[in-house]
Amino acid sequence: MTPDAGATNTYSTTAEIRHAIRPWFDDFLTSFTLPLSFPELSLRFQKNLYTFRGNYAIISLLIFILTLILRPIAAIVFLFIIVGWIFLFFARDEPLIVFDFEFGDRLVLISLIVITIVAVAVAGVWWNIFLSIVIAGLLVSLHAILRTPDDTESPYGALLSGVDEDGDSQGAYMQV
Repeated sequence: MTPDAGATNTYSTTAEIRHAIRPWFDDFLTSFTLPLSFPELSLRFQKNLYTFRGNYAIISLLIFILTLILRPIAAIVFLFIIVGWIFLFFARDEPLIVFDFEFGDRLVLISLIVITIVAVAVAGVWWNIFLSIVIAGLLVSLHAILRTPDDTESPYGALLSGVDEDGDSQGAYMQV
């Protein structure tokens, strides 16, 4: 069975998400420096948000589960919901078929959204969601700003690349 046009987008997104998770110790937790300027900060933020989006999603979900540490039943319920999202929506390469009935991606998405909203309302974890968004946002922003992207040049180009290579930092000046 071939997926319809709407499902093709989901399946290509699935492959992108799988490949978006970068190695934790070799790539994610290396090469930290302070940015020299606001344009460099902005460039780092944009590049790192795109490069490490999978890692940031995992960190955000872990922070949410950790905010539920004092509510173990809610933590277990949301772990199941997260696993449901991963296996029923993000990690599928083929349409969902149960008892020879094919469920479309839209129906699966709407079902997962409704289940998640009902679980949040019943468990009353609105404050935990807010707190986890704030903490994850701060940690993600801090990492995205401080990590030096591997393939980036300085936004100043050659202005900063050859500074003090020959020991003469004076430069050639002309009188006006």
